[in-house]
Amino acid sequence: MTTSLIGRRALWLASTTLIAFTVPAFANETTPADDQSITRQAAEEAALRRNDKAGAVETVVVTANKRSESAQKVPTALSVVSGSALERQEIRSAGDVVRFIPNASAAQTESRNRPRWFIRGIGSNDPAANVVNPVGVYVDEVYLNAPWFQAFPAFDLDRVEVLRGPQGTLWGKNTVGGAIHYVSRKPQFTPGGFARVGLGNFDSYNAQGAVTGPLSETLAARLSFSTEKRGGIATNTVTGEDDFGKVSDSAVRFQLLYRPNDDFEALLSLRARNSDGTPIARYIEPAYPDNATFKGASAGFDDYGNAATKAPDVGASNVDGSSKTDQTGATLTLNWSRGDYTLTSITAADNGRQVSKSDGDFTPFEGSRSYADIESRQFTQEFRLTSPRADRFNWIAGFHYFWEDFSSDSSTATTQTTAYLDRGTGAQRWRHTYFQNVKYDQEAKSYALFGSGTWNITDRFSITGGLRYTSEQRDATINIFNGAGEAATRRGNTVNPANTPTAAQPLVTFTNPGQWWLRSSVTATTPYAPFVSSPSKTWNRWTWDITPQYKLSDDILIYAKHARGFRSGTFQASATQSNQFDPNGIEPEDLYSYEGGLKSQWWDKKLRLNLSAFYYDYKKAQVLVQGVPIVTGGTTAFAARLINAQGWSRGIELDLSARPTTNLRIDAALGTLDTEYTDNFIPNNPNTGQLFGKGNEFTRAPKFSGTVAVEYRIPTDFGDVTLQSDWSYRTSQWFTVNAQEDDPSKLDYLVSQYQRQKGYALGNARITAAFGDRYEVSAYVRNLTDETYKILTFGTQQGARLTTYGDPRTFGVTLAAKF
Repeated sequence: MTTSLIGRRALWLASTTLIAFTVPAFANETTPADDQSITRQAAEEAALRRNDKAGAVETVVVTANKRSESAQKVPTALSVVSGSALERQEIRSAGDVVRFIPNASAAQTESRNRPRWFIRGIGSNDPAANVVNPVGVYVDEVYLNAPWFQAFPAFDLDRVEVLRGPQGTLWGKNTVGGAIHYVSRKPQFTPGGFARVGLGNFDSYNAQGAVTGPLSETLAARLSFSTEKRGGIATNTVTGEDDFGKVSDSAVRFQLLYRPNDDFEALLSLRARNSDGTPIARYIEPAYPDNATFKGASAGFDDYGNAATKAPDVGASNVDGSSKTDQTGATLTLNWSRGDYTLTSITAADNGRQVSKSDGDFTPFEGSRSYADIESRQFTQEFRLTSPRADRFNWIAGFHYFWEDFSSDSSTATTQTTAYLDRGTGAQRWRHTYFQNVKYDQEAKSYALFGSGTWNITDRFSITGGLRYTSEQRDATINIFNGAGEAATRRGNTVNPANTPTAAQPLVTFTNPGQWWLRSSVTATTPYAPFVSSPSKTWNRWTWDITPQYKLSDDILIYAKHARGFRSGTFQASATQSNQFDPNGIEPEDLYSYEGGLKSQWWDKKLRLNLSAFYYDYKKAQVLVQGVPIVTGGTTAFAARLINAQGWSRGIELDLSARPTTNLRIDAALGTLDTEYTDNFIPNNPNTGQLFGKGNEFTRAPKFSGTVAVEYRIPTDFGDVTLQSDWSYRTSQWFTVNAQEDDPSKLDYLVSQYQRQKGYALGNARITAAFGDRYEVSAYVRNLTDETYKILTFGTQQGARLTTYGDPRTFGVTLAAKF
């Protein structure tokens, strides 16, 4: 059964179930629920908020320590974005949340396929589908491993918790950089719901909604949905159509809550997602603008006779790109209480498939094209036992299991059989047809035992400590097939600008061009024998944290924290050559964190100010390095390699929320960041063994980043009018670890010192008119100044770089209703 069929059945099941309970639930008047008719967690959160005052900053309740507690009482760097704030800021994608988090980013470089998570300079620049991100992403306490599982729409959320720094005890699963936890709104025994619909430029349309209510005295349900469509944001000059950056993304979530008594709760969550979009445009730019051979509008590609445009709203591609994702999942959460102890079981299964096609060279010509078919199935099980909230000692202990079956089938080819001609002379310059296919299968297993406890030594001083033991296992099989085409060396490359084409060899032919990505469609006179390797590795680690904390007063907490984080080792699934794949795997990375912080509330809780400072000692960081020279039989080829490196990161962060008046709110998230690699780990010359890289910065690690948001509410006779604006700024950042110097002699030929984004600012604005408590109409603008900024660049062997830009200015209107 295909995942798309599973998704349709899940949607049908959720919809019919909703109809079954909605009719009786809304046909009768229901009195407001008392404390016995809401979930245990909701009751705890309500109790924590009971002392909130009008005009003060509200209490933020989190479960960062697997208990409901005020965020101000949690001794760690923690940011929380409420569900209502997500809606006010028109946040619709999971990765957009971190724009309100200091020292964090999640660029959507592959449209809606995968956010590139980075917190405090810790993230992954590896585009491989099997990559294990050092920032753990969770939905309702369920860890999502596949990068494209993490690109879900953000809808009907209660809040998003972002824990900065290694969370190697209670969260544990590959959380070297931190953990991001998306918490869904739960079913309620009081009928209610909402609906939102919006229209915008680029032919965009979006709708979200939810409905909840009781089926019986012990059973409640909630159905939530989200759908978004957007036309292209860049024009393909080959077709004349707005082909680049299209979005069609729909998701549904159905939850069923069973609560027969005060001691037991069962929550079943079913979810499905379908996404069908097109790639973001990428643009050819010169990597070496001073190289005479490559000067021109399309440096490095003048052989094509193509003056590639640099404008971010146009691109050129001869391939109809697409990306289709089907994903389904289910979670069963059980809570038993015996006395004051609580046993929790969380069982979850997720599966999905993603098929994508794209241009590899992003020119009107047949330079390269790519295809990928990825499937992933995962299962997780966690058991936790939580102690009572004792005066002196509280503890949590548990077990976590993770299993994943992952497979990918990816192909790259050039089907061009006609040689390109030299501009001006008409002489043959270059012809190169080839076919390359890599099949990668991997089974991953993880087992972990963990515990954490807090000892309240006095009423003001306490110490929290945690320990986790993790065993990670990877079993993989990689099968690499190369079909050789013309071996002619292209004239004018950066290695030898004077070389001339060699004699043509027989070309690869495609017996089925409509399915060129299949090995059965390819005939090559000079094929390479397939390379097959089936390695297996197991890595074990202890991780921990210890946190002394002291309450200077009821509203001021200071803490210090030392923690160790761990990211599993891996195999390089993106390898395309036999000598690029290391069967010994890439070693796990370890991070030792030292952090101090202040959490405080001032002026009768009208100001909340949190500060943190940190230092990271980063051991064996898994870094993707472009253009690593690989020598085979006297011939040097260049390819991307995963390499372990050493480094450090340090910084200071500020979180601020203020209510100077009842109607004015100001929020700020500011961060400074300094990073450096401390060893030479990048190969530069295969003959001399020369290495470089020491002193280079981490990728996507601007020295300063910050967001300031202002909201002002104007009461009127018909309701409130709210004015909002937020502005963010980031200093320059690198997209590569290779080339971070102005001296070209220190650069390898695949990359350049221009693979960076200079500092830039982005602004957003929104105005909302509320009509009573039920209806709202809003107008918004994102990227007010229509700023042009890069979100990705990478070098190519042809002496150029491909650049991807962020979204242009978007605007629209939204209508919302509550019931």
